[in-house]
Amino acid sequence: MSSIGLTRRAALAMPSGLLLQRSGYVNWSWERWKQITGETAPQITTEQTGRAQLSELAGKNITTVAAWAERRAEFRKVIDLFLGPAPAPPPIEFRTDAETKVEHGIVRRRVAFLGAPGEWIPAHLFVPEQRQGRLPAIVCPHQTTQDAKDEPSGLKGNPRLAMALALARRGYVTLSYDALCFGERHDPNSGHYGDAIPFYEKHPKWSMMGKMVWDLSRAVDYLTKQDVVDAGRIGSIGHSHGAYSTWFAMALDERIAVGVSSCGFDTFRHDGNPFRWSGATALLPRLGFYIAGPHINIRNYSGVPDSGVIQIPFDMHWVLAQIAPRPLMLTASDDDNIFPNSGWSTRQAEARLKPVYDLYRAPERFETYYFRGGHGFPRSSEDRAFAFIDSWLRR
Repeated sequence: MSSIGLTRRAALAMPSGLLLQRSGYVNWSWERWKQITGETAPQITTEQTGRAQLSELAGKNITTVAAWAERRAEFRKVIDLFLGPAPAPPPIEFRTDAETKVEHGIVRRRVAFLGAPGEWIPAHLFVPEQRQGRLPAIVCPHQTTQDAKDEPSGLKGNPRLAMALALARRGYVTLSYDALCFGERHDPNSGHYGDAIPFYEKHPKWSMMGKMVWDLSRAVDYLTKQDVVDAGRIGSIGHSHGAYSTWFAMALDERIAVGVSSCGFDTFRHDGNPFRWSGATALLPRLGFYIAGPHINIRNYSGVPDSGVIQIPFDMHWVLAQIAPRPLMLTASDDDNIFPNSGWSTRQAEARLKPVYDLYRAPERFETYYFRGGHGFPRSSEDRAFAFIDSWLRR
């Protein structure tokens, strides 16, 4: 990680795997987004508005699945407001550009699938050679790194995060692709999230997080068209950026049967402020309207509390709640330098999510694992995560 012109604390506050280009953050700014879109603060209040603690999901007044379904739909409307409206998807198209036998029994294909008209998403597809019938498949979105799809594929970056390769060795078809702003979909002259500027010029009402969900769903579209894949057994696992891409996508796409989030969950209120989502990244810029203090900036935001955060009319546990009762596992580090309060956030969300899974009589479908070891995916997390995936996709 480069910390060009930044203090060590500021460098640690950056999203995981961040590569600062020579232009730094110059090409992305929340103010620039406001100029492009003409957006104003969302005019909506909910039971979460003004509350420092996470709202309850199910309990005294929500005691049936039917009652929860109504409440879930209300939550979804608020989430959609912040994600923005997505365009209609075109028919899926795809191609294979190359094929390499990476080791005994595993083939890696360099492929591309259509995200939007004229937009090809480059990816690596791993296929076990020894198989009988259709196989379960796993999407492996990458973390915040310009190594992008190559890191989960074991070609670059941290070998501990080579999830696509590791799961292929366990007999899964796996897919890792470049998210917009990363890898082959990044202009190195544009700076970190600089590619979001032309995106918002084209899609002023959408959001980059909405686009991340869209692309992961397009990856699922692609997998369902592969004759080696069982379309009813598709999951997703990711670390950091790949983690919240996973659970946001699960919230909106019910075809994703199981998901694992590695060090990617935090709540706005426990994180302290929403600058991470609106200023440090371009993911959810509408959250930028909920920053009250003038001293929240790129050099000083991680774990820095701001009173405006409690006015956000939802929190991330609402997103997770959309997933129930599908199997979901969250791993969280109690000494995460990227999400300093994620262990506390996850425990608070866990307490509110368990009653929802209990409504479905499916408590075993929601798991958490806490560890010490920084912002990473240690062997203990891998063992638990892969066993969790096996338990649901190999039935």
